[in-house]
Amino acid sequence: MVVYTNYKEAKKGNPYCIALGSFDGVHLGHQKLIERVVNKGKELDCNSMVYTFMDHPKKVLTPNCSHEMITQNLQRVKIMESFGLDAVYLEDFQNIMKMDAETFVKDILVSHFNIKCAVAGYNFTFGNKKDGNAEILKRYGDLYGFEVAIVDAVKIKGNIVSSSFIRDMIKSGKVDDVKEYLGRNYSIDGQVIHGKKIGEKIGIRTANLSINKDLVVPKPGVYFTDTIVNNNVYKSVTNIGTNPTFNGNKMNIETHIIDFQEDLYGKNIEIFFLKWNREEKAFNNASELKKQILDDINNRLNY
Repeated sequence: MVVYTNYKEAKKGNPYCIALGSFDGVHLGHQKLIERVVNKGKELDCNSMVYTFMDHPKKVLTPNCSHEMITQNLQRVKIMESFGLDAVYLEDFQNIMKMDAETFVKDILVSHFNIKCAVAGYNFTFGNKKDGNAEILKRYGDLYGFEVAIVDAVKIKGNIVSSSFIRDMIKSGKVDDVKEYLGRNYSIDGQVIHGKKIGEKIGIRTANLSINKDLVVPKPGVYFTDTIVNNNVYKSVTNIGTNPTFNGNKMNIETHIIDFQEDLYGKNIEIFFLKWNREEKAFNNASELKKQILDDINNRLNY
């Protein structure tokens, strides 16, 4: 799969069947779009592409706000590639943010990509004032000579699978339920940084994670997790919180990787959240905290 960020390079792969959207999370609804566009590409003998954004439009329109994204670009691309796509185009939203719906279709989809089929979700909107929707996309398809396939909502237990629904579940700590909608366990990846070395002082080392401030973070507490280090999976226990036993006031993400002793400072790891275990709380002393963490580790091993 090829990842493009400029039209000239992408044009070499013409013509395309293109799935359109933000694809934050690449959840089961998004996966249905990707499967459809891959199949249409084979049917029409052209390359399949996801056309999405380098940065979510909300980040461009409201740069000073945190946008609680579910996935970063590297992870999104990795997931998309697993479905057999030929290409992903990461658009700079500023290139198109002032275009009306027809200009976007004519100058981007038709001119740059020689589109043969557009695949979009039932709630897809486009154009600088969101003047385009799924039905209008169909009209432009008729006008400019390409097929349009609209994908219905995916529902699980009566709930429409959407990024906002999944985001709320993550923030509520319902990480064990997220997999059913996301198609995988929710994960956060980042670089291991130096912390206060509290874990080291009590004999239970933890890796403190520096993450993108725009990522959605599960609610504070202790979680059963898996942690990937150098493509190897280890059982782990992860705390999200402020270390109240030691009067902390800054929110941290730190994970104890079970039966792992290597130095991780400066390395990237990925933490998969499996289940919320308990609230974070202040203990009377370090010994009580250590006893609780050992119980957490034992419970994780038995999970």
